[in-house]
Amino acid sequence: MEPGKLYITAFYFLITTMTTVGYGDITPTNTQEEILAIFSMLIGVITFSYATGSLSSILSIMDTQSVEMMQ
Repeated sequence: MEPGKLYITAFYFLITTMTTVGYGDITPTNTQEEILAIFSMLIGVITFSYATGSLSSILSIMDTQSVEMMQ
């Protein structure tokens, strides 16, 4: 296997492990599919992180307002 392909495969497994997606039953079979899977996982993680952060911010503001209202 060529070094470039080997590095992309290693990076694919790194991203798959870090995003906790898991290896599953359907896996990429060539370099182009691995690159697409990497981008898909990164976009998914960024979207999920943004949504979680926004929800946390909303809940924090609501909690602050309820404490002020009780005082």
